[in-house]
Amino acid sequence: MRVAIVGGGLAGCALAYVLKVRGAEPVIVEAADRLASGASGNRIGLYNPRFTAELGPQGAFYSKAFFRALDVFGRLDEIDWVPCGALHLITDEKKARRFSKTCESWGWAQEDMRLVDAREASRIAGVEITHDALYLRRSGSVCPEKLCRAYADGVDVHLNVRAESLAQVKTDFGADAVVAANGLGALAFSACTDLPLRAVRGQVTLVAGGGALDGLASHLCYGGYVSRAVDGVHVVGSTFQPWLDHCDLLEEDDLDNLAKLKEAVPVLAGAEFEVIGARAAVRCTVKDHFPVIGALDAAAGYYVSAGHGSHGILSSLEGAHILAGMILGEQGDWPSALLVALSPGRFSTIC
Repeated sequence: MRVAIVGGGLAGCALAYVLKVRGAEPVIVEAADRLASGASGNRIGLYNPRFTAELGPQGAFYSKAFFRALDVFGRLDEIDWVPCGALHLITDEKKARRFSKTCESWGWAQEDMRLVDAREASRIAGVEITHDALYLRRSGSVCPEKLCRAYADGVDVHLNVRAESLAQVKTDFGADAVVAANGLGALAFSACTDLPLRAVRGQVTLVAGGGALDGLASHLCYGGYVSRAVDGVHVVGSTFQPWLDHCDLLEEDDLDNLAKLKEAVPVLAGAEFEVIGARAAVRCTVKDHFPVIGALDAAAGYYVSAGHGSHGILSSLEGAHILAGMILGEQGDWPSALLVALSPGRFSTIC
């Protein structure tokens, strides 16, 4: 089966990878002159599940996505995979309650997910931490841009091609099915105009390694995040600005990112950081914080994978497996409640 995929970011490239592994013939159609030109082009991307207190459809989706990603990352070369672990700092009572329930309901082995006190968190992090934390030993980071290239290795890729409609793409590329995986660009297609996709701008700050962050051994998440150094660079992020839709770099955003880091890790309060760069991008999100994955019109062969937001490294890959199963007519083991929760049709019931 030949499947045309509109979009060369994480959603499109992950789907191409899964389809190729399953013996299908994917084709990536990308409007820009390179893969991962938009929100998927970050230098360092942390992969963590979106935590839920109960293991409902969303929790089950992200839990399964996490372990699937570990398996896939181990098979790919040159993606800057750093499985150094991540500490999710418990900075308020709401997080304390949610993380405690997550540990109870998700059923992960203690070696993969556990609550640690501030003393143990400090030992793991390599810097003094004043908060208790939820620790994921096998969390880490990849380079999303390199991950997209690895996914697309051996796939037929067409750059600088602007898709006018799903029907046109299907015809032009002789496809049996076509998938809108181009984020907010999907709204230009008539089959997607009713999807409540929205733009959220985020800017990350690149900081030179060493100095106050010297010795940081794991990623830290606290609403914002700071990565362990990769090739001598830490990434500190990210702003969350649904009122902005541009990618211009803002100096005040770098200051905001660093201020949040110092607030979360007080030992860094007086530290000076060498800012060596920044990157801003507009992510595609959905109000209910769950991606849109499924059939737009199964009879016509139109599908969508969009709205992955800040957890796209995991959700794009798990979503690719779900969508590939739908397109190829393969029976998956995903519960019907999950498929309904991801479906673009779920919005028709919202008043």
